[in-house]
Amino acid sequence: MKITFNKAQKPRQFSIKTRFYDEKKEHEEKRKKEIEDRIKNPDRVDFREEIKQKWGREDRLRSKSRKYALYIYIAVLALILYYILK
Repeated sequence: MKITFNKAQKPRQFSIKTRFYDEKKEHEEKRKKEIEDRIKNPDRVDFREEIKQKWGREDRLRSKSRKYALYIYIAVLALILYYILK
């Protein structure tokens, strides 16, 4: 540390690098960019067909995951009842 008599030290500067990552915002920006590109080049893909394909696939995956979740809940409930009534 340097000692000086006629100079006042400047206060330390506070700097923080943001560490927040918004995945949803990044996904939305990427999707907007894709849509803008497709609007500029309409020859590439039919939007309605693409949306139908994506939504259909999501619905099928959701219904499967719901079935598995239901089976897990029933199994856990059966185990809890078994230990309570034992």
